[in-house]
Amino acid sequence: MKKLLFAVFGIILVLVIGVVAAFLFDQPQFISGPEFDHAPPTVELDAESPALLVFSKTNGFRHKEGIQAAQTFLHHLAQERGWQIVTTENGAVHNPQDLARFNVVIWANASGPLLLPEQRDALKSYVENGGGFIGIHAAGDGSHKDWSWYQNTILGTAFIGHTLIPHKQNATITLQQEHPVVRGLPATWQHYDEWYAFDRSPAVSGATVLLNVDENSYKPGKFTMTPDHPVVWVKTAGKGRTLYSALGHSAKSFDTPEYQQLLTQAIQWAGKLSPQER
Repeated sequence: MKKLLFAVFGIILVLVIGVVAAFLFDQPQFISGPEFDHAPPTVELDAESPALLVFSKTNGFRHKEGIQAAQTFLHHLAQERGWQIVTTENGAVHNPQDLARFNVVIWANASGPLLLPEQRDALKSYVENGGGFIGIHAAGDGSHKDWSWYQNTILGTAFIGHTLIPHKQNATITLQQEHPVVRGLPATWQHYDEWYAFDRSPAVSGATVLLNVDENSYKPGKFTMTPDHPVVWVKTAGKGRTLYSALGHSAKSFDTPEYQQLLTQAIQWAGKLSPQER
């Protein structure tokens, strides 16, 4: 009888922990193992206007709220600017023929081991030969560490954790460096998000840090960085331009005018879409 009671208690405890985790983090974990794609999707584009690829596959934590909000914003932006846009969760789109048709690849909260070796090679070649790449939020979490090129060249740092209680908080963003991506942004602004922390500044690996978060403006818990806490930075990889933004867990992120402006200018810069960015 005691064994049965312990078993029932254990099941209840697991269920309670799962419900609490889902409530706190809004990101159920993929638990059945990574799924890879072999056949690429059909990509219909013309050759007349710039094209964006938005990739949001999750073989790790799924930031449903952030994925939906990012896609909605990027579709509206593309419509306004006359850009073509393709959204997919099919990793096989990372092949030389399809990637060559896009000006910028955007990993919007993509997480986990996502690509087969030949697909990794295709993205690496695309970027190093001049393609633009933007990673948003979960594209920089700890689930990418098994791909050394991505971890070292694109991110240049390693995720160590994020705010927990509460996991989404208001905080102050501070401008660190003048750059086309942050042109016209205020020196500080308030932003609501889940705050990632990293083991070191990506500046150590050659990145240019554009934005920090002020740790005195929120409760970072044990996940702190000193003396600076970068949240947006740019790097070059061969001939390619890359940007990583730790912002973007919350749907509210993509309604923030400053963040909308930053992402718009990031796409223009990474994809060399305006004369002054070429």
